[in-house]
Amino acid sequence: MKNKLWYLGFLSVVSLLYFVEGNTAFLWFLSFIPYFGIYNLSDERIKMNIGKAATNAFMYTVFFGVATIIYIYLTKSTVLFAPAFVLLFGGSILVCLLSVFYYEKRGDIK
Repeated sequence: MKNKLWYLGFLSVVSLLYFVEGNTAFLWFLSFIPYFGIYNLSDERIKMNIGKAATNAFMYTVFFGVATIIYIYLTKSTVLFAPAFVLLFGGSILVCLLSVFYYEKRGDIK
């Protein structure tokens, strides 16, 4: 399990397209760098911790997605739709990673 997640860190290389295209949206791929830290996590609790972290990321996606849709509907502004999608995707990855690191550091199984 941990080797498969470790490979997600290589998606951070896509952020180099910022220097070619100049589009700052490519810099969000740097959020995949912390996946390199998952390689050293212990094996005995990793599946359970990733399950709990995925639940946290799902809750973030649901609440942030609904809030974004409501905000865009009320303001009638579609300009914020693309940045909101980037924040939704990047934020869920960040919440999942921070949750995995928190559960691994905490160390108890509940």
